[in-house]
Amino acid sequence: NDELLTAIRHYISMADDIQNVDDLMAFLRKKMRGGELNGSKRSGLLIKELQMVLVNSVLSGPKTSVRAVMGTSSASFMRPMSQALGAAKTGNGQAYREALADANGMIQSIPESFELFKRNLGAYWSGDIANVRTRFAERVLNPDDNWEALKYLTEKEGTKGDKAAFYIANIAKGMNDNKFLTYSTKVMAATDDAFGYILGRGRLRAKAFRDVMGELGDGNYKDVTPEAIAKAENKLVDSVFDRDGNLTDKYILNAKKEATLTQELDGFAKGLNTIFESTPWAKPFFLFAKTGVNGLNLTAKHTPGFNFLVEEWNVINFAKPDDLSKVAKYGIETAEDLANAKALQYGRLAMGSGVIFMAGQKFLNGGLHGNGPADRTKRQVWMDAGWKPRSIKIGDAWVSYDSFEPFNQILAIIGDIGDHQELMGEEWAEDNLQKLAVVIAQGITSKSYMAGLTQFVDLFAGKPGQLNRIAASLVNNTVPLSSLRNELGKIFTPYTRELGSDIGSSIRNRNLISEAMASNPLPIKYDMLTGAPIKDHDFITRMFNAISPVQMNMDYSPGKQLLFNSGYDLRTSTYYAPDGTNLTDSPVLRSLFQQAIGNQRLLVELDKLAEDEGIGRSVALMEYHRRTGQRDIDPRSYVHNTRIAKLFDKAKKKAWAKVRQDPRAIELIKKDRDRAIRKNQARNESIDRLLNIPK
Repeated sequence: NDELLTAIRHYISMADDIQNVDDLMAFLRKKMRGGELNGSKRSGLLIKELQMVLVNSVLSGPKTSVRAVMGTSSASFMRPMSQALGAAKTGNGQAYREALADANGMIQSIPESFELFKRNLGAYWSGDIANVRTRFAERVLNPDDNWEALKYLTEKEGTKGDKAAFYIANIAKGMNDNKFLTYSTKVMAATDDAFGYILGRGRLRAKAFRDVMGELGDGNYKDVTPEAIAKAENKLVDSVFDRDGNLTDKYILNAKKEATLTQELDGFAKGLNTIFESTPWAKPFFLFAKTGVNGLNLTAKHTPGFNFLVEEWNVINFAKPDDLSKVAKYGIETAEDLANAKALQYGRLAMGSGVIFMAGQKFLNGGLHGNGPADRTKRQVWMDAGWKPRSIKIGDAWVSYDSFEPFNQILAIIGDIGDHQELMGEEWAEDNLQKLAVVIAQGITSKSYMAGLTQFVDLFAGKPGQLNRIAASLVNNTVPLSSLRNELGKIFTPYTRELGSDIGSSIRNRNLISEAMASNPLPIKYDMLTGAPIKDHDFITRMFNAISPVQMNMDYSPGKQLLFNSGYDLRTSTYYAPDGTNLTDSPVLRSLFQQAIGNQRLLVELDKLAEDEGIGRSVALMEYHRRTGQRDIDPRSYVHNTRIAKLFDKAKKKAWAKVRQDPRAIELIKKDRDRAIRKNQARNESIDRLLNIPK
């Protein structure tokens, strides 16, 4: 039919020197599988569709959309607030009043923006809008007639490999076209549209205020009336929106890209992303490059010292009203826009400085946590004991600040200084607090990429079991709705699980809802201080945690705080039994061992220990030695760690005496004994051969 013929002509027009069907199939083969096209290496449709399945699967959790709304709303509404603050600091009354007009227009547009959100969400859901672009993904749908032409030609002229590649890609395309499997992406796209409209209405109100003030000449701003503003808005609306309601104002388009973290990459970040794009097998380790780098840039604009590393900040800061050529790419076309942009930057730095000061005070009071110890095993042990990373203490609760954009990275860096104080001493921490801008810059730069590349680095570092964990994650994420399945599992099948290093256990742990039907469920991980399952939350709390990116937890008991402050090493507490039995590959026995240790009421004993004045003096002595640079002293030599070690050793011996009666423990002990006997025999035989001793 005509559509098929048109689509075939479309494919022919895309390639050079197609003279026959074989040439066309060679082109389509590269189009599907990837390769060099028109002088550049490109990923094929097969890889692109599979990557989009993975992206949609990773983004399927309900927290993703909520966090996107929180981040975009804070970035959007903080713009006029920052501009007003910066204008007030510099004494620019015009920029100050325009910022207030901007904020007023944004607030009044919220009801209309909600209607736009609902309308666009319906359009995305029904497929009326083909191209979906969000901070996490961009997908331009292949027209159905082109896809049908590809199917027709592949089935008529393709090899078995061509057909297999097409059928796999076709299945992936069907998943990516499915409304339910891509719901999160559609919600975020409609959200970005809504906030774009809010930013546009704020810009329109600010321009209208500027226009009215210009007409008043030397008149007072108090002479501005709502009627005059409304009249000016009607006159200027075409300078901000087109007839379809889309943004056309370059200044606010740049603001929207900044708020939605969709600005184009450049420099090193662009080069790194290009490398991963051209290496499809590595792409899952760097899925959201644009989002991460833009988030880093937005944080940098609020950070004194680090702001100079952002090109946009420097260009705007040093621009002159009589030469706007360098800032035109940011939509700044008038002297008033330049003044507003500068006020915005100064206000952001003022806000960032305030956050740094308050976070520093919070850290000094022990109310701020970063990512925890650099050693991941130790960090995981802390977390299993109830310690919460990346959180701030508000009242009697610890609240996760991961969603407090754009200040979350600033808080994390300050918290990291506190967490690493245990290893580096207070002198190091205090010295770096005085140079906090540089410390934050270094921390953010490393974390921005390490967050996405941690598994990639571990893979080549040969970290034990990492290959299996990575493979399990990729397999699980390639199946749709991985994040949603994970959250549902946490709701209906609670508790953290004790895992082995095999791929199967990792996949099952990401799909805990299936454990209710398993004949041999994954063992539960228990808190060694209380004997209760880790993350033993009630159903309402589990529901809240599934949808809220802001997690809240109660404060630690004195005993737990003593354990965290003591420097006592819990890393291998349940990987080896007191008699030396290796439990590394026995998650079931580790689970039983943890529960048996917890049943010894260690938390009660630690709480009593925390009240002992002598223990307090011992901890203070350890901190004094660290502060004065005496870090070579073995932490185990301090009185408080000696007492803690005795408590744990006693509890572990009692617990193992009970667990070793389990048939699985008996079998493991026998295997360990037989292995030791064989090892000794082999060693003795080697010695005999060296000494030429006959048997």
